[in-house]
Amino acid sequence: MISAIASAAACNAGTPAEPAGSPAASPLAQTSSFQPNAPSVYVAKVKNILVGLPPTAAEIQTVESDPTQLASLIDEWMTYPEYTAKMQRFFELAFQQTQVVVTDFADMSYPRQIDVNNSTVNLLVENLQESFARTMIQILSQGQPLTQATTTQTFMMTPAMMELYAFFDAWGVDDNNVDHDRFKAANPTLTITAEAAAGPIPLSETLDPTSPNYMHWYDPDVANAATYQQNAGCNQDPITYAASAGTLHYLITGALDGRTGPGGVRCLQYGGTAAAPQLTASDYSTWKMVTIRTPNAGESPTEFYDLATLRSTSELVLTIPRIGFFSTPAFFANWPTNTSNEMRVTTNQALIVALGSSIDGTDTTVPTTTPGLDAEHAAPGSACFSCHQLLDPTRSILSANYSWNYGQQDDPTWSTQNGLFAFRGVIKPVTSVMDFATTLETHPLFASAWAQKLCYYVNSTACETSDPEFQRIVTDFVNAGYDWNTLVREIASSPLTTYATSTQTVADQGETVAVSRRDHLCAALNDRLGLTDVCGLLVTTKVTTDIPEIVSGLPSDGYGRGAVAPVLPNQPSLFYRAGTENICETVAGLVIDVTGAPAGVTQWSSTNPNAAIADFVSTVMALTPPDPRSAPATSLLQSHFQAAVASGASASDALKSTFTAACMAPTAVSIGL
Repeated sequence: MISAIASAAACNAGTPAEPAGSPAASPLAQTSSFQPNAPSVYVAKVKNILVGLPPTAAEIQTVESDPTQLASLIDEWMTYPEYTAKMQRFFELAFQQTQVVVTDFADMSYPRQIDVNNSTVNLLVENLQESFARTMIQILSQGQPLTQATTTQTFMMTPAMMELYAFFDAWGVDDNNVDHDRFKAANPTLTITAEAAAGPIPLSETLDPTSPNYMHWYDPDVANAATYQQNAGCNQDPITYAASAGTLHYLITGALDGRTGPGGVRCLQYGGTAAAPQLTASDYSTWKMVTIRTPNAGESPTEFYDLATLRSTSELVLTIPRIGFFSTPAFFANWPTNTSNEMRVTTNQALIVALGSSIDGTDTTVPTTTPGLDAEHAAPGSACFSCHQLLDPTRSILSANYSWNYGQQDDPTWSTQNGLFAFRGVIKPVTSVMDFATTLETHPLFASAWAQKLCYYVNSTACETSDPEFQRIVTDFVNAGYDWNTLVREIASSPLTTYATSTQTVADQGETVAVSRRDHLCAALNDRLGLTDVCGLLVTTKVTTDIPEIVSGLPSDGYGRGAVAPVLPNQPSLFYRAGTENICETVAGLVIDVTGAPAGVTQWSSTNPNAAIADFVSTVMALTPPDPRSAPATSLLQSHFQAAVASGASASDALKSTFTAACMAPTAVSIGL
């Protein structure tokens, strides 16, 4: 492949030369004299951020004629499926439900993993990462306010997720890593049978306590147990287990629990094949809103093994409180606690997500009382006291309800202790998890926190909270009843984003032009070229290229522990430049002269290079024909193609190299040019 270094830089030619330190010269530009962006620049920026697509000439013309029409275009773009997909990813990151793998959930199912079947484990982890973001998409589509994120007890779930939530409730690991197996306690003499030789058993019989097949499960892997174990002594069909929620959960997910076989031989746990799970493929893909509530007097929680009910119901009855974003297994897995931390990290991260602020020693709030204050860590007058006097009382309500393994708290030392929310000027007693959620919902920092998260998302940097324009947007957001689309429209059309006019933020910080972060870059490649998860961001996507390994090193919107802002490197480092070149070269091989490409994937032929190059400029580089940069960019790409052919490259390789040059152009791999 011919290197595209020179052409990638040259494709921004045709615009006036920029002095050092200007937006075009520096990815984090500090301008001494403000120069407003033209609609051709900021319409492309906003549309790319919201839907990953390039602007049309008509859209730019509309805004050139009447800049106020940008808001109307944003309203239109928010109806696109690409917008929903980008917002789902934004919410996954902003509510800190990502950055987890299967082993991160092990505390909740100690001493086992939540799933060991290779055919289902990635499906389950992906469900857990997506669930709350899907919840918010659904809640917001119904016209409910963003503040529901803290108090909702209804979540978008699959039957597989419902089974896991109910299993966590039945298993219940306490502060000392001891499980409280409710299923075993309720069925002390029951046995569980897994068999293959007798053939399939209807689920209705397996779940019917009056049937002779009650708790008899068909598992085709049983027939080959000895082969899997490489031990003839494990050749049992049927296999009988004592009652155990963990064993039964494994059977449902397609695994065989460890056991003692005939003659005392030890038969190890087996993860199982794709034929073994009781959960079907649709149990991981059928999403529905499920309301979770605690049991009424005398009512039993939902049984995790009752798959027929889980598939048909829209309600879960659980003893462990599930309220808001901060109680999801994904959030718990992302920010696990322990016997030393005692729920402090979980609480602090919840404050960061909801309110954009952390307990960091700068808060002058003085709590009226200090329930749960750890005197060993924070004696009055000590260096740690200022933080612990706020954090310990606030975390007390979580430690009163959740064990350190996020089971139900049964230690009276903790379970009988109410909390006191004391943070950034708000002091309020909290006697339940819902009290904590409601306090987050009504906190005065909520609106500005989420406006700031959008600033990070669209600009790769913070807006100044003292900026009158930022304050106007926050006020409009509150007055609109915390309507999410109102906030998106106001931020995206604001000069804070467009740089169409100056603001206090721009005057103080300069105009930011940043590298395109991982999620923006991957969305643009997908949406502009008709590709499906080309970067392999979903754990279930099977990508045959090396792009997933490359993008894992690109800047993303992930959060570090205790950090109120996402990780936002803006500089085009050598690693970023090399990574994007490799990505673009790989993508070129997917869209140029491909035989049998998947339906919907954009294709270009090297037999018609001029048409392809015109598309590269408008689609990949997002430069419409009327844009003064379009003609010079087209000329440069044509010259690149011709030079490559003249040097001996085939027409196909020359066009792939030309695509790579366009793909690496500043307007393609940055935000704001």
